[in-house]
Amino acid sequence: MKKLILSAALIATAAMADNVSISKDGLGDFLVAPLYIAKGNICTKVTVYNTNPTKSILAKVAFREQLASNEVDLPIFLSPGDVWSGKVCEGSDGDVYLTSTDDSNHPAILDTLAQGKDLTAQSKKAGNVDVDFTAGYIEVYPIAEFNEGSDKKVDKSVLVKRWDSLIKGVFPSNTIKTGVDGYSLAGNIAFETDNKYTAILPMKAFKGTHDKTLTGSVIAYGNDTSPDVLLGNTKKYQILKAIQHKTTAFTYTNYGKDQYIVFTFPFGYSQDQVRKFKVTVRDMEENKDKAQTVIFSPAPRPTANFMKNEVAIISVADLIAKTKNPSMYKEGQIQIEDITNVSNVQLGAGKYASFFATLVTMDKNNKNHNEILNAYYTPVK
Repeated sequence: MKKLILSAALIATAAMADNVSISKDGLGDFLVAPLYIAKGNICTKVTVYNTNPTKSILAKVAFREQLASNEVDLPIFLSPGDVWSGKVCEGSDGDVYLTSTDDSNHPAILDTLAQGKDLTAQSKKAGNVDVDFTAGYIEVYPIAEFNEGSDKKVDKSVLVKRWDSLIKGVFPSNTIKTGVDGYSLAGNIAFETDNKYTAILPMKAFKGTHDKTLTGSVIAYGNDTSPDVLLGNTKKYQILKAIQHKTTAFTYTNYGKDQYIVFTFPFGYSQDQVRKFKVTVRDMEENKDKAQTVIFSPAPRPTANFMKNEVAIISVADLIAKTKNPSMYKEGQIQIEDITNVSNVQLGAGKYASFFATLVTMDKNNKNHNEILNAYYTPVK
């Protein structure tokens, strides 16, 4: 992450800010889509909702690649009850492109987004050498909220002028709210294969993250989106604590074939970051002596493993292959435990990692294309 120069004030609005919490209703003031894929014929459609019928929200959407969270961001302007959407796909040149024809985009980049914004080239132009945008995650940072006083449609040009005023360090009107409420923003990502939806994941929403208003060049399009700046170090720490876990578990079928467990470790921003973990694989079969009872068989074998990068994609079949007798593990449960930072990232080396875990099942039987059949978050504790 390059250093940012603050050209205007970062204004804290409350002496005692609310603590960050993971939303239980899918609505919040900070959103994370822990996984997108833009590889081959698999694209990801991103949708952000403003569910509030009387308030407008200005926000920044950051696409972060899988190696070290190098990012490309853009502003969006959501009037009351508005929706923004865009799609990321891999181009024929191997770069990843974001396309969007939404009127919630800034007028200066409407044409570029309609044709496709090259995220890979943009990141390399900013000085990043090793980037891979074919997979990654997405963050949505609210910048400002305005109470419109009615549910009438708000012209997007008004929102753009407000955004431009904030960049100049000027508060545009007395309708601006301090921070952004925690009950208006929501979002999801939808995987597509050949323009057909195959799986949908809701974004993770947080409450209590946005209790300040930002002005200056830090919110301008083209500047790196840093949680240290847009949320503050205290909020960043609280988010990391909220998603700090020791264990995740999930069920597998068909010897784990075409199943992948994806770990997303936000706020690391370091090349070649490493985590270590332990794996226990269990085979599950029905106990014939006691109906409706499940037993684990045979005895599991704990193993030590390592994973790299900001987004780590692990083959479930490869985990099963490390057991003493893989042929015995057709279906059952896998526990991944003691997920610990080796690199000095997030909350520090030797600390339990802060992460989201997603189980993805793909269909690779079709010779013409791969397809994501389903994706869901795994239980963590």
